[in-house]
Formats: sequence, C-alpha cells, structure tokens
Amino acid sequence: MRTMLAGVLMGFAALGCAAGAAAPPETGAAAAEVSPGPGARQEGAPAVAAALAAAGGAAAVADGAAAADGAAAAAAPAAVEAPGSRAEASRGVWIGAAGASDFVLPGTRETQLGVWVDVPAARRGARAPAAVALLVDASGSMQGPKMDHARAAAQAFVDGLPDGDLVSLVSFADAAVERVAPAVLGPETRPAVARAIAALGPDGSTNLFEGLRLAERHAAAAPSTHAVRRVVLISDGQANIGPSSPELLGALAQRGAAHGVQITSIGVGADYDERTLNALALGSSGRLHHLTEARQMSSVLERELALLQTTAATGAFVEIVPAPGVEVIGVPNERADRSGDAVRVLLGTMFGGQHREMLVRVRVTAPAAGSHPLASVRLHFRDPENGNVARVQEVVARYEVTSDPAQVAAHENERTQTLAAVIETGMTQLAAAQDVGSGDFGAAEAKLAAAEERLREQAARAQSAKEKARIAGAASAVASARKTARAAAAAPPAARRMDALQMNGASPLWMGR
Repeated sequence: MRTMLAGVLMGFAALGCAAGAAAPPETGAAAAEVSPGPGARQEGAPAVAAALAAAGGAAAVADGAAAADGAAAAAAPAAVEAPGSRAEASRGVWIGAAGASDFVLPGTRETQLGVWVDVPAARRGARAPAAVALLVDASGSMQGPKMDHARAAAQAFVDGLPDGDLVSLVSFADAAVERVAPAVLGPETRPAVARAIAALGPDGSTNLFEGLRLAERHAAAAPSTHAVRRVVLISDGQANIGPSSPELLGALAQRGAAHGVQITSIGVGADYDERTLNALALGSSGRLHHLTEARQMSSVLERELALLQTTAATGAFVEIVPAPGVEVIGVPNERADRSGDAVRVLLGTMFGGQHREMLVRVRVTAPAAGSHPLASVRLHFRDPENGNVARVQEVVARYEVTSDPAQVAAHENERTQTLAAVIETGMTQLAAAQDVGSGDFGAAEAKLAAAEERLREQAARAQSAKEKARIAGAASAVASARKTARAAAAAPPAARRMDALQMNGASPLWMGR
C-alpha cells in the first residue's frame, strides 16, 4: 500500500492486507458470536443529520458537535464459551487469540497474548456511506508539481466517491482554511467541490495542528448514517506553526479516533516529518503512505477509494478482558484505552480481506495445576451488510499449568510467536530508520542484525510451512533493509534522508491497517 524499497516490499507482502477467508481460531481459544449487551448504545449525531437535511446537504460544524462512536459506548456482553472449529469460522467469526504457549509454569510471570482479526474477503453487499475530509498542505513548499498532483489526485478521489457520501476540503498553511464545508455529494454539489480543489494554491508556513483539528471536526460530525469517517492528509513538510510535536499531534489524532475518525497520511518527498505521520497513523488506527514522487498520489488515493468500497465493519474495536489472576500490561504500538481491568484497542473501519494483528503483554499468576482461562477477547463492530447492526464476537484464550519448562517450549503457539517476532521487528525498523536519518549507521546495523537473527531462529523453530515462509520472508526483508542502511552511510544527505523515510514506511507495523 506504500511505495517501499523493492526488497522490503517483497518480504513483507504476506504480512498484511492480503484478501482471504477468515482463519479458524487457533488451539487454546474457544470462539463464538454473541449479541451485544442491553446497554449497547446507538452511534451517530442526530443534530448533524437534522442540519444536513435543513441545509440541503451542507452542515456547519461546531467544536464538539460529534457524538461518540458506538465503539466507545457499547457495553461488554456476558462471556460465552464454545468450542472453536472451522464451522464457526465459516459462520463469520473473525477474531482469534492465543497465548505464547498452551502451557504456563506455576507462579507469576509476564507472557504474551496474540490477537488477530481476519476479515473475510470482500463480498457484494451494502456499502457503508463515507464521510471523508480531504486535508491538503497548501504551504509554500507544495508549489509546482506537488500541488498540481495534489489537485489532480484529490479531484480523481472525489470523482470516485458515489453520490450520498459526505465530503469536505480543508487546506492549511499559516492557518487552516475551510474550502468546502461537509457536503453531500450529488449533481448539485460536485461542481462546487471541483472549483474549490482547482483553487488550491501554495503559500505560507505549515499549521498542521489547526488543519487537522478542523478536518477531524468535519469527519467526526457525520451522522450515524456515515459511519466510515476518514481524514486524508497530503503533506510534504513539517509543522512549524502552532503545536507541532508528534506527541501533541498524535494526541489530536487519538481524540478524533474516539469519534470513529481514522487518518490516512500521505507523506510526499523527503522533507515531511515521519515521526508526526507515524503518530497520526498509530493514534487513529489509520494508514501511512510514503511517496518518493508527487505523481504517485493518484494511485495511492485510488487504493484508498477501493478500500472504502469494500468496507466490512465500522466502529470496530477489540476488547481484552483478563481472567482472574491475569493483568493486561499493555498493547505496544496500538491506541489502547483502559476500562477497569479490561483494555480496548480501536480498529475503526475494516475492509474485506483485512488482517490486523496485535501483541498484548500480560502478567499471569498461575495456580499449581489445571486448565484456566487467560482472557476473553471480544471483537465489537457494526455490520453495514446487515443494517449497521451491532455485533460482538468472542474467543476465550486458555492455558494449562505444567511444572515442565520443556512442555511450555514444545507447545508454543506458532501464530502468536510469529506475530510477536514481526511486530517487534517493525518497532526495530522504525528505530533503525531514525538512526539512519540521524547518521548513526552503526546503531541501525546492530538493531537490524539482531532482528534478522531472531527472525531466522524463529523460522527454524516453526513447524507450519505457512508460518515458516512468512518469517523467512520477513527476515529476507530485514536483510535488504540492512543493505540499504549500509549504503546510506556513503550516500549524499538527500539520498540518505530518502532511504530513512523508505525504511520507516516499509515497517511491518503498517501492514494490515
């Protein structure tokens, strides 16, 4: 989904968004679909819907007008346990989870819980209407071909959206400018949107914070009928007016995510701040694209449009409810919210064939013997193919207690071990990219070498041909990244910067989003 180093792309292609049928739950987990609890609340913003009707398709959006997504309000259902099977997978259970091993030693120790969501391949059905806020950097650095391609790509993207979708256009330079207020696309509104896109021109500095805040307000204020809410950001530079740290901008993205807004960040050229775009994508459960050339914008937005057209779930989130004796420590590189002992990870809109994985760190106090639950893992989402009805699916991950360490090692869950290795490699690659950018090539080489060695050791232990091939491909991709890091040491500064951005954009952390 991004322009990447060719070797990295080939190695990681199998890690992410490949279309396919949902995989059955692994050993150690029981799966079922359950009905949402009676406290589940309907999502939406009735006031905005009324404003849309009154204004003939255009809404004036005020700060705080958006209602919280159903993901933040749905009550947890009662736990339901049922034997996992391929039959259940065929009935539509997408969620799977398993501990690092099917066995745990007695006492207290930290371990890992792998969680994955395998959305079935796209089927023909009802398309969820979308609310899209286009956010275009109009600072002086976007002059010339960059702005030309941004206008062309934005217009092609709007042309591909069906009538009935909500579209807004915001530009940012010294300040944020509302070019098009949220408008329902149709024969009467499309010409005005086209004129606003054509009028975009570069000038001034880069106030990304204000631009993002305004675009998020537009998307978040969409009524419940438009549950797919996305900000599409095109930028070639670094924020230099207003709040500009990755932490503050990432926090703004998280605030939007609480209202169902995800951010697709498109970084153009070699001068954008990848740490900020990383924070926006991770904070909103969104996507990151690195473009080496401005002319690639149109193809990226075409792929974004294709994903919108295969929406399989909206307002999705995973809820991890630990069993007695288990504590959830955290979920690295995911936006996780706590509610008592439980943790929720927002996924937002999911498309057909998407595969999302996450690694949950837990602390287990295991008794002396017996079989015990580790956690109930629940996927909450709304189903656009069935009237946007709220659905909940659940798996219960379990473990057996043993005093034999060899038994723990012999019964490792391969998918959990694989996703742990891949996610940790992704974190390492982001850090190595920063090292290359700062000129610390020795540190980048050491990090990547250690990651490659671990992947190859994991591949040697894997019994499943599928997992073995996946890990071996990841290891080969890291080897290619190492070569790039070594070559960057002798490259001129401009080429070195581009190498660092390509390594960042090729991290497997972005796969499956």
